[in-house]
Amino acid sequence: MVSGLWSIARRYGLAVLLTALAIIASIVLAPHWNPRHLLLPFYPAVMLSAWLGGFGPGLLATLVSALAMDYFWLPPTFAFGMREPGDFMGFLLFLGVGLLVSALSERLIGAQRLAEAAAAEARREMDERRKAEAGAVKLAMLAEELRTSVERYRHHFERNLAGVFRAERTGRMVECSHAFVRLLGASSSAEILGVNAKQLFVDPAKWRELTATLAPGVVVSNQELEWRRRDGAPLTVLVNVRETDGFVECLAIDITDRKRAEEAERQTMRLRAVADLAAAAAHEINNPLTAVLAHLTLLKLEGEPAERVEKALEAGRRIQEIIERMARIDRVEMAAQTSPHVPPMLDIRKSSP
Repeated sequence: MVSGLWSIARRYGLAVLLTALAIIASIVLAPHWNPRHLLLPFYPAVMLSAWLGGFGPGLLATLVSALAMDYFWLPPTFAFGMREPGDFMGFLLFLGVGLLVSALSERLIGAQRLAEAAAAEARREMDERRKAEAGAVKLAMLAEELRTSVERYRHHFERNLAGVFRAERTGRMVECSHAFVRLLGASSSAEILGVNAKQLFVDPAKWRELTATLAPGVVVSNQELEWRRRDGAPLTVLVNVRETDGFVECLAIDITDRKRAEEAERQTMRLRAVADLAAAAAHEINNPLTAVLAHLTLLKLEGEPAERVEKALEAGRRIQEIIERMARIDRVEMAAQTSPHVPPMLDIRKSSP
């Protein structure tokens, strides 16, 4: 409001100032010019007032200039009024020219304002278009990056040698890889997607236990689980499980053959230990047993019962001690080899407390 009033006052004040300067210039030049030339300083004042201020200031400059000419130079001088028709016609002509100049200037200023507004609108639209184009380019780049990420994820998802599946916490399958289909021995992904994840477990309660430990940012790593293939065959898997976007994502590796190999190795080691133990027991028991038999034979043939019986009892006690130590074996200690031709044997005394 204040700025609008100041603009109006500034434009009309400029018109008054220019008219005043034209009057002063005419008064100064009056002694030296022809009276017909005294109108010349007023035309620039009217044109500048109209050009800089518009129709209103131009019209004001025209009226003030006309009144000044009538008062100072048209007879009767220093009074308002005109005696000659020619002066009156010139007076009207000046008013008409001033009005026309003011109107044309107003039209020109209006057109200039419209042009400036149109240019500003065009610049604004161009800026908005550039921003929209930049946004579209950025969105296209983001879409391309997203598409590339999805394709990369899909590639890893499908090409991963480990089986991968995603499921809801309820167990409903959402997605699975081809490797997971092969791991379970199914014919297609559709067959797996129609199965609840709980049905994979030998004990369905394990699924609830597994999902109960999950939370955003929590990863269950290297956990062995017992599953069943689609044909019912047992399947041992090593899984990494996490929760992403509200779904349970599981990566499973079939370790059934490895578990079988480990079990076979354990069985072999147990059999080897039993064999070593049997060999050691046979060796340890055989010597005192031979002595018992030999002394009993001599006891029968030579007639020295007391001494022979004592030795037989000593050998029997040794056998009894060996058997007791065999029952208390809690570690494996091998006896030192006395000959390269003798196989390694278990030291029963060192292997028992």
